[in-house]
Amino acid sequence: MRRKIFSIWSVVLVLVISLAVFVPGCEGEIPLGTIEVTATLDGSPWTGDVDYTLTPATGSPFAGTSVDKTFIEDPDDWTCAHISGGPGTFVSITPAETQNLAAGDTITFTLNFVTPATEVDAYITFDTWTINGTPVAPGFHLVGPGTVVDARYKEGVTGNNTGQEVTVKETLWLQYHWQGQEGSEAPPKMLHVVNAPGAVWGVPPFEQKLSQTATFNGQPVTPCSRVECPWCQIVNLDVEIETVQKVGTIYTKNVNWIRFNPGGGVPMILQSLDEVVFEDDNLLDWQQFTATTYACIEVGEGFVDTNPNNDCCVDSPSITIIYQPPLPVP
Repeated sequence: MRRKIFSIWSVVLVLVISLAVFVPGCEGEIPLGTIEVTATLDGSPWTGDVDYTLTPATGSPFAGTSVDKTFIEDPDDWTCAHISGGPGTFVSITPAETQNLAAGDTITFTLNFVTPATEVDAYITFDTWTINGTPVAPGFHLVGPGTVVDARYKEGVTGNNTGQEVTVKETLWLQYHWQGQEGSEAPPKMLHVVNAPGAVWGVPPFEQKLSQTATFNGQPVTPCSRVECPWCQIVNLDVEIETVQKVGTIYTKNVNWIRFNPGGGVPMILQSLDEVVFEDDNLLDWQQFTATTYACIEVGEGFVDTNPNNDCCVDSPSITIIYQPPLPVP
């Protein structure tokens, strides 16, 4: 009988020792930490479905499928990575993609999204030179008093949302080469800055013209001022405009660059009716200049231009304008 009792107690002792070895006690356990995953859309909190992973430095990753979510995990260096989904375009994880989780602490990964910008393609090309509104070929042209030298450009914005309004900014350049009187050396040509509102317009009309600024070699110039064009030097007579256009509409942009107004004398009250950007009002003899033009276009804030290769047109063919003063009255 004693031998049986001894055997039973032997088995119990072995089991107790085994449990002591294989079952850890509470004392000395490492506390866990908390991982929070949140999201924002355009800077504001957002909740919903989104796929991401959380990966410890010394373990295997696991997936998350929504935010806000909280995970209780071992202390380690943890990395969060966006996989797919979310409310818009994913841009970043803040405060950092990898953070250290200490025992008993909390770290937060915030997935940041922005509302996707509308994708469009803005383009502009040179169309034709015109004189007094009539298309002309490149080359030499003899003109008289009152003539307006113009240029036309084809432009527009393409995209999926036909009819959507887009703000468009443009700079158009006229490279002006003053060649003097009858080809001989001459003093600088002084051009009058008009920048009349009607000097730049579209066909069909733009939805809105927001601004129009005349510039000389890239610097804004005010109406009624004068710019100096040295003999035999190329200068840029420019105009910068901002308009509202509709996606899918092809516009013909017209720019009345220079008008010949011999003797000047246009009263200030009438200058707004003189629909040109610049004016040559100092014409005493035969005079000549050569010009080329080009332009660049860009879409405004909130839109993404998917093809920047057609945002600027190549230089146009050149045109040479020879001014002929009126013949004397016999």
